[in-house]
Amino acid sequence: MKPRNLYRIIIGALMLVSGLVSILLTAGEAITGTILLCAGLAFLITGISRHRRYGDDPESDERSKKIGAYGLSYAWLTGLFFMFGLFWLDYLSVLRLSTQSALAVSILVLALSAVIYQTYLFRKGDVD
Repeated sequence: MKPRNLYRIIIGALMLVSGLVSILLTAGEAITGTILLCAGLAFLITGISRHRRYGDDPESDERSKKIGAYGLSYAWLTGLFFMFGLFWLDYLSVLRLSTQSALAVSILVLALSAVIYQTYLFRKGDVD
């Protein structure tokens, strides 16, 4: 097992245990415990799934790094145009969003577009 995956699994397990202890010891405040549980579960799942998928083989090469960079570049441009559109919708009083809502929607657009672009480019095989 690669050390990186082992560290992810160990950190995930420790965060899960910390989250459970935090939830049990704090009567009404479960926010910190919930955050630790979610993060620990994410670390644990990532470590196990990457170990099962790649084993001891390399996880990335020049092609996958290039595809990842292009996907993130496209996602950044998509997010920029989306925020530009939100600005004009607000300026023209077509759509009024609170700051928190606008930031949340922008984060979702950035994250989802990155996943979509990278998935598309990986299935396509290469970027020109």
